[in-house]
Amino acid sequence: MPYRTSPQTAERKAAMRARILAAARRLFAAQGYEATTIQAIVQEAGTSIGNCYFYFPNKEALLLAVAAEIMDEVSQAMDAAMARVPPGPGRAAAALYAGATTILAQPDVARLALAEAAHPALRPLAVEHFTERIRQFFAANPALLGDLDPALVVPAWQGTLFHVLEVALAGRAPVDGPALGRFLARWNLQALGLPPEAVDAALAVLDTLDLPAPGEVPHGSDSDCRRR
Repeated sequence: MPYRTSPQTAERKAAMRARILAAARRLFAAQGYEATTIQAIVQEAGTSIGNCYFYFPNKEALLLAVAAEIMDEVSQAMDAAMARVPPGPGRAAAALYAGATTILAQPDVARLALAEAAHPALRPLAVEHFTERIRQFFAANPALLGDLDPALVVPAWQGTLFHVLEVALAGRAPVDGPALGRFLARWNLQALGLPPEAVDAALAVLDTLDLPAPGEVPHGSDSDCRRR
């Protein structure tokens, strides 16, 4: 008979994987990826190196899993914000605002996903994730593009977002999350050629949002821009 994992065993495995991942995330954020050892991670998680390697083959796999978790949290915050706003410029502003505020609420952690340039596999992962989300958003909201080519708009938006966030995460721009979110919303909407009154109306939507605090974003929110 084929071996079947019981629900209890599956739950234990999922809990252990989550514990190891949480330990890696704490240590990567506190002391950086290069300075963190597998030994330190397993001690933090209260397990063994052999058990860690059962779930993650190496430290790089742990870093990529942590980054994917962070990107999912940012995406969930954006989804929750967009679900509160009708289609149009206001929805784009809400997504940009929620993404920026979520990232800058935990800069040491977010830096792993967006600004850990020392690891060659990390930036392409983040770029692909958010580029696809932007592509899906404009596919669902084509009226925002006017006569602009989405093949150019999507990388332009992605590049602007990443560069500005990296500057903020590096401490070279003394702004908080809400201020940066409003700046990115205004900048990117203006780049679409929207008239000033339409941009102002979109930013006014942000004052009506009751966004959950980072870490309290509900899972499974509907939106035009869900990670697939």
